[in-house]
Amino acid sequence: MKQSISEKIIRNTIFNAIGRFWGIAVALFLTPYIIGHIGIERYGIWALVGVLTGYFGLLDFGIGTSFVKYISEFYATKDYKKINQVVNTGFVFYLVFAAIIISVGFFVINPLLSLLKIPPNLYDEARFVFLLGIIIFGVSNALSSFGAIQGGLQRMDISNKVAIVISIPMIIGTIFFLEKGYGLKGLMVNNAIIFMVGSVVNLIIAFKVLPELRFAPLLFFSKKMFKKLFGFGCKLQITAIANLLHFQTDKIILAYFLNVGFVSYYTIAQNLVYKARGIPLMLVSAIMPAASELEAETNKESLYKLYFRSMKYIVLIGLPISILTILLARPFIDLWLGKGFERSVLTVQIFMFSYFFNIITAPGFFILHGMGKPQYGMRSSVIAALLNLVLSVLLVIKIGYFGAVIGTAISMVIAAGYFIIKFHKFMFIPILETAMPVFLKPLVACAASAMVVYILEPRAGFLNWYLLIGFGCMYMAVFVAAIISLKHFDDFDKVLVNNCLLKAKRRFGNGDREAIP
Repeated sequence: MKQSISEKIIRNTIFNAIGRFWGIAVALFLTPYIIGHIGIERYGIWALVGVLTGYFGLLDFGIGTSFVKYISEFYATKDYKKINQVVNTGFVFYLVFAAIIISVGFFVINPLLSLLKIPPNLYDEARFVFLLGIIIFGVSNALSSFGAIQGGLQRMDISNKVAIVISIPMIIGTIFFLEKGYGLKGLMVNNAIIFMVGSVVNLIIAFKVLPELRFAPLLFFSKKMFKKLFGFGCKLQITAIANLLHFQTDKIILAYFLNVGFVSYYTIAQNLVYKARGIPLMLVSAIMPAASELEAETNKESLYKLYFRSMKYIVLIGLPISILTILLARPFIDLWLGKGFERSVLTVQIFMFSYFFNIITAPGFFILHGMGKPQYGMRSSVIAALLNLVLSVLLVIKIGYFGAVIGTAISMVIAAGYFIIKFHKFMFIPILETAMPVFLKPLVACAASAMVVYILEPRAGFLNWYLLIGFGCMYMAVFVAAIISLKHFDDFDKVLVNNCLLKAKRRFGNGDREAIP
């Protein structure tokens, strides 16, 4: 039986939540363990691997970003021939692309390491992990069109199950290689092994969830489809470039103007904020394919309702989490990593404030992407990137490490404001008409819960995890009580929550016996 859009979003949100919280738990366990075994400088190098592979990814013209959008669109109309064209055309393009970037990587690796001022005693390790990281990145791109099947068919339940299962050998491998003394090289070899296992699993699943899928590059490669992917992808590529400059280039700036050790403090804070930011974003991660399906059905009224509800729920979750993160950043990091990470504490607090503005752009961003109109998000990202680049460089030179943090925060708030204004104008939605019912009551509830923690926290001392978790639970309990007393939920919300609970009970209570398709 065909599922409705709301049922798909409910299912995907449930599994996104499970996957997100599992990912947070894994990161909380592994981060101090890795730092304890490899040290601050090597952890900084580990963080820079992701930045550099991200820069190499900018050479793909954004082709990969269009896979989910078009697979979802063609699946809604049961056009399996075009889905096969998307998958096979993407595979051919990325196979050639992988060969190019791997070759380029071998030529530019030495100048890059010199630019980043890698210490001589870490040079060989850094070279190995950067090169292997580029190889993994190139090959993973070649297989990305098959992985996109799960997103295009709106089967986030499957993708999250796979991620959780694959994370278990990843954790075991990380512990094994570090305990054996292989350090950075061992971490990257472990990543390569896990990538190969995950790729095989995703290939098998792709053919199982979509029996009509065919792997025949010579038969299904289509120049016309490539132009379609290229046309949409190029618009998103500008956004990708801007986002990389905005969110990752600070690490390059810190390594160049200061040293690679500062990258670790920055990365610890940024990763923590990303995890907190990801909790409300899981509520809207299912929007883009759903919006693509609604756009294909020309259902504009449902798009408006989708936006309002998404904003309501993302603020309801994102606002209290953002404030709680700011309040408890210091005791949390002290308990998690120990003393000596004061830079990371203040970085978390500054970032969490500015990232909230970024969070509330997500519903509009995903809806416009699903509608095939990414230009407003693109322009917002370009504004953020240019402002961040200029401000971060100037402020790092002027005040040091926190210059990069402040530059990123200011640019994020300005860019978010620009996007929200443009989105509401494009969709003919008055901003105040949305803002009042979405923000007012959560703000009042947050003020009440934050006041309780603010008053009691200095008396507690946070000597252990139990006390910290207790304060977090107390904060959320006060917030929920305030929200309920303010009657923030309407009848639609109550029905939606009941549907979520019933669906979760059916799926998990029955042992999740539903077949993968």
